[in-house]
This record gives sequence, structure tokens and C-alpha cells, in this order.
Amino acid sequence: MPPKPFTLAVLECDQPLDAARIERGGHTGVWTSLFASAADAQSLPRERIKVIGYNAEEGLPDLNNQNGDEKIDGVLISGSRYNAWGDDAWIINLVGFVRECVEKKVPVIGICFGHQVVGRALGGEVGRNENGWEVAPTVLGLSEKGREVFGKETITLHLMNRDIVKTCPSNMEILASSSKTQIHSLYRPGEVFTVQGHPEFDEEIIKELLKMRVESGVVPEETGRDGISRGPLPHDGVAVTAAFWKFLGI
Repeated sequence: MPPKPFTLAVLECDQPLDAARIERGGHTGVWTSLFASAADAQSLPRERIKVIGYNAEEGLPDLNNQNGDEKIDGVLISGSRYNAWGDDAWIINLVGFVRECVEKKVPVIGICFGHQVVGRALGGEVGRNENGWEVAPTVLGLSEKGREVFGKETITLHLMNRDIVKTCPSNMEILASSSKTQIHSLYRPGEVFTVQGHPEFDEEIIKELLKMRVESGVVPEETGRDGISRGPLPHDGVAVTAAFWKFLGI
């Protein structure tokens, strides 16, 4: 009998724009596809991981399984347009949920907003980046531990942020940095792995998002044009997701 698959809960903290939401099944569909690609890259069976989605604004998994829900082996917190330092009830609940996961040894992956929520939950300061927006494929420098974890000298990820984790939580390692942001990735073996960037983004997603944010006045036009021009550049989304596989111990 094959082993039971690792069940990863994707906490959807927002919905992508039309292309990703309708054509790819939202955050859950995008991450299901990316974990499958990372499995293929490592010659691992895709069925070793099962991705299920939760709308984080409506409710979170029960780690005690008292409601008869499927047992959750790990959690991934998605990106979002919301502020990770906000006092919305669902964000406060999500911060508490991260602490519960760490206490109960349920590994947590945080992506962009999720990275910031994890930073907040574990005692880091979160806020606006005084250096402004970071967008589209960007080369990130790695610490010695980062090079070990990612298996590369640098990584390139799609970015879409002007919010950051400003101070590192205690007993946490910083894996990646950029010229504008010191803390691009947090790591504690077996417990926490976050990235400020978006392994799940590609040219289509970043273009749609930047066009919308430029038109709404959120992102400066020059920044948006530059980001769209860099959208087709290669990035390390699959390699970073392969590192997530290893972190989860699958």
C-alpha cells in the first residue's frame, strides 16, 4: 500500500485576478501545479503531496481534528493585497493560528503577505518599506544558510511588495536579501520557511497584476512599465518550491 500523501493546506488570503483565478483555480490551483512541477524536477511522485484550499477570511483548519476535517500536515499562507499588520478579525485569527502551528509542530510556509504574517506572529516588526516597491523578477542574494537551503548561489523570484518584515524574529535565520529589503526569507528547520517573493508567479500573472495596480494608482507608472518589461525573465519558482518539499520532509 502506498504511503498516505502529505496534506498541505493552502490558506487563500485573497483571490488572484481573472487569469489565475478562473483559468488556474486560484491560489490552490496555482500551488498544486507548482508543487507538481517541483516533484517532476526532483523525480518524485506527484501524489506524495495533496494540496487542499481554505479561504482564510472565512475560516482556518482545525489542527485538533475535532470537526472531522482532514488531518493537516503542513500549512502554506498565500499572498494578499491586505496589510499583514492590520487589525481585521481574520488577520488577527491568522496570526494566532501561525503561533498554534509552531506550538504544535505543524510546518508553516509563508508567501509575501504570508511571510509578513509569520514575521508578525513570531515577534518581528512588519510595515511599509521606506525604499518603495519591489516588482517582477529580481535577483536575491543568499546567506550561507540560504545557499545551503536553496542549493544555489542566488535566487531570482517575482516580487510584488512594498510591505516587509523589518526586524527578524528571535531564533530565526534570514536566507535571502535584496538591495531594498534585508529580510526576504525566514527559516527555522521543520517549523517555518517564508519568502517575500512569489515562486508561483509567472509573466502572465505579474503583467495582469501590474497593469491593474498601475491603472488604480497603487503602483507608479514607471515602476509598472519596468516590471512588465522584466516579466518574461527566468525565475526560480520551481527551485524554491523544491526547497519547500525538502523543508516539509516529504
